[in-house]
Amino acid sequence: MKIKLSVALLVFVPMLALTQSPRTTNTPYTMYGYGELSDPSYGAQKAMGGIGYGLREKNMINPANPASFSCVDSMTFMFDLAVSGELSRFDNGTYQSKHPNARLEYVALQFPIYKNWGMGFGFKPISRVGYEFGEVDKNTIYTGSGGINQVYGALSYNFKQLAIGVNAGYLFGNKYKRGEISLTTSGSYPPLSADTLSVSGLSLDFGIQYSCPIGKKQRIVIGAVYTPKVSLNGKYSGGEWTYVFDRPTNKYIPQVYKPYSSKDTGYDLPETYAVGLSYAKGDKFLAGADYTFQKWSDVRFPEDTFNDRSKINAGCQFTPNARGREYFGRVRYRLGANYANSYISPKIEEKTFQFNEYGVSFGFGLPLTGGRSLLNMAFEYTKTNPTQQLAGAIKEEYFKFTLSYTFNELWFFQRKVQ
Repeated sequence: MKIKLSVALLVFVPMLALTQSPRTTNTPYTMYGYGELSDPSYGAQKAMGGIGYGLREKNMINPANPASFSCVDSMTFMFDLAVSGELSRFDNGTYQSKHPNARLEYVALQFPIYKNWGMGFGFKPISRVGYEFGEVDKNTIYTGSGGINQVYGALSYNFKQLAIGVNAGYLFGNKYKRGEISLTTSGSYPPLSADTLSVSGLSLDFGIQYSCPIGKKQRIVIGAVYTPKVSLNGKYSGGEWTYVFDRPTNKYIPQVYKPYSSKDTGYDLPETYAVGLSYAKGDKFLAGADYTFQKWSDVRFPEDTFNDRSKINAGCQFTPNARGREYFGRVRYRLGANYANSYISPKIEEKTFQFNEYGVSFGFGLPLTGGRSLLNMAFEYTKTNPTQQLAGAIKEEYFKFTLSYTFNELWFFQRKVQ
């Protein structure tokens, strides 16, 4: 047991280090706010539209609702790791571009600690920042990278049909942006400006799930999650460099550095309300739907103002014969869709606009030797459309593939030797 746990930790720590890569997404919209919000769903749920608040399945780690962590066999240890690849396409009506990306999605552990008690730990991104674009008329290139991450621990208790849970997380990360003027002639220029926003803080999620049997091998699970507003410790730093052209060396030499005034004011993440419902028929069919509301309009963020955000997710899973001999009969087939509005309001020539996000997904859960562990594949297509017809507004498309490994084995089983 101790050896296996050590192996899991040795995998977890290097994977955490990989998250510090400078850019894991590409979209100009991430220059606003905290960037692109990450999908909180894991492995199997990604292929089912991202549902999770009402899911209570023994073969899934589901941090969307901390109450789900008590749904684990008393002798089972679970480990989940996912990586993804993404191709993004941008179109502003005049120019089109494509960008590939790859990233670590999450790392998670789940195990029982006592009768009716379950616990979990993990790492997941909260937001991502990544962009590079230019303004031809200003001869300027803008780049950005970073994001917010979370390390969390969850505890859940199950009493008959009711389960409650709490998730405590530590948030950390930064948002780096840089604006650089291309120099083509001699003279004095302010060619470079750069700033960094570093944030950290503690978060709590409170979850509840109620399971209701409705017939032979059928049940409905109702779930809800509440997340209080999170106050972040924010530190803003940066400045502007002025260069002059030195003819003898034919180079631009830094002349003046002007630091920006301190903006160590308050930063927040929003208060969140979420509800979900799922229906299961044995191990053959599973379906669910979620609704999430985030009160972004109350968030402190000196540089931007935000919109309240709503998101709807729906999805299902079908397994022809989970206990049969035929392999493809034991495969989990998944399908889903989601919709959300943007929390940011981008600007084009001082005109603000909003956009909506639409997504569809499908995938498979491939059983490995023994039938408990799974290799999950999820394919997602997401499209963002501006709500106003505004010249220059960017339409985005994303084609994403996620591969996750769910290790699910009997680690706490005490074997007897005859």
